[in-house]
Order: sequence, then structure tokens, then C-alpha cells
Amino acid sequence: MNEEEKQQIPVSVVALRAESYSEGGDSIVVSLRTKYSTAERKYSVPVECFHDLIVDLRRLNAAVTPTEPDETRGKDEPFLPLDKPVAAE
Repeated sequence: MNEEEKQQIPVSVVALRAESYSEGGDSIVVSLRTKYSTAERKYSVPVECFHDLIVDLRRLNAAVTPTEPDETRGKDEPFLPLDKPVAAE
């Protein structure tokens, strides 16, 4: 196996949506669509994976030199909570 075969080329995702919580509330159902396909695939992802993803994104963000002025930073919308949904009574 040569070096080119060892490297995996990432697939471009063009749409990623959170659809719903799983029945037990411990996973989130997400759908995604890739660049060269019209098919939309759905995945059940444990909430803990999203916590890990947030940690990874913060680490990546810290490694990047800020390019925007300080006065515009931090004015984004707050993150939505990843707590389990509460049923209405």
C-alpha cells in the first residue's frame, strides 16, 4: 500500500442538522448531506460526543490567531444547552 492509499480524503459535508433527541434522551439524531450526493443520512450520536466535539472546537479555536477585532468577539449567540428535553405536563 503506497502513501496515497493510506491517506483518507475527507468527504465534504454541505448540510448538518440536529433533528431530535433519541427516545431515551441520551443521543441526538443528526442528519447530514455530502457534496456529491443527494442522499441525506441520519445518525444517532451520544450527547457525550457533542461535549467532546465542543472541547475539540475550542482547542482548535485557541490554536488559531484571532483575525477579528476584540470588540466584535463574544457577541455571538450563546450555545444552546445539550440537556435532556423535559416533557410538558
